[in-house]
Amino acid sequence: MIYAELAGGLGNQMFIYAFARALGLRCGEGVTLLDRQDWRDGAPAHTVCALGALNISPAVEILADPGFAKSHLPRQNAAKALMIKYEQRRGLLARDWHGFEAAAAPLLNTLGLHFATDGYTPARRGKSKDFLAWGYFQSEKYFADFADVIKTELRCKTPLAGAYAAKLRAADWPVCVHLRRGDYQKPENAILQVCTPAYYARAIAAVKAARPDATLFVFSDDIEWAQTNLTTCGLPAVFLPRGEAAADLALMQLCHGFVVSNSTYSWWAQYLAESPDKQVWAPDRWYAHTKDSALYLDGWKLIKASPLGEAGREAD
Repeated sequence: MIYAELAGGLGNQMFIYAFARALGLRCGEGVTLLDRQDWRDGAPAHTVCALGALNISPAVEILADPGFAKSHLPRQNAAKALMIKYEQRRGLLARDWHGFEAAAAPLLNTLGLHFATDGYTPARRGKSKDFLAWGYFQSEKYFADFADVIKTELRCKTPLAGAYAAKLRAADWPVCVHLRRGDYQKPENAILQVCTPAYYARAIAAVKAARPDATLFVFSDDIEWAQTNLTTCGLPAVFLPRGEAAADLALMQLCHGFVVSNSTYSWWAQYLAESPDKQVWAPDRWYAHTKDSALYLDGWKLIKASPLGEAGREAD
């Protein structure tokens, strides 16, 4: 059995699902997602499991048992705890851990654990009866061979309806502008504060130059701040009230263009969008220092996000 512990908000949960589901399909094994319910302890970066609103496979079980890994997978859980402790002591967000995790992966995989918080580190199933995955798995490479399956299963169950869906469908060229604030604004998360008002102004100016017929549809966890601080460069803009995470994600997918934030929620919106003329504008760095990200996709137009960035280059 393949087990994966859920963490974070909907965007992170979708990456964990995609990783585990693809590994299960690759190996012909069942998958159980462990909902540790960290939000009950007030962990600000962890939210209620939201995958139930998506079209996830009945072959994937979600088990709400915070202590399952400790009691049923003691070897894997002990190794996981040591890795977490080591990285947290040295600053989980303060440095790029990909090289360290990639070097540790062969031994950990033999023990029945895959641990990956940064970048893309391939998982090798090994011979352990049970396999535990812990991390964020933020790269399409983890599930590219099953991309069509993943895209189908991570769409919202409920058909879209209502006034905002109608407005999106009626627009000539709707553009999703996503602003992530919330826990990103905490002092301890300064490394994530790269999508400034100046970034959005530059990105929206680029949208206007490419598609003067665009209409902006603005999504945010702080829509009042967005209304006050977002420069629309003269393009018509609709500011949507915040709804349920899965429903808002489905609305975002109706867009043709995307001005994304450095957020996995933003990433999934553009990835699941089906418009044949899709265009994506993204910050040229995911973090405020040199820490890399494996989230960038071919064809994205990269926009200067901070004084440290380089303006206007496109992804290879």
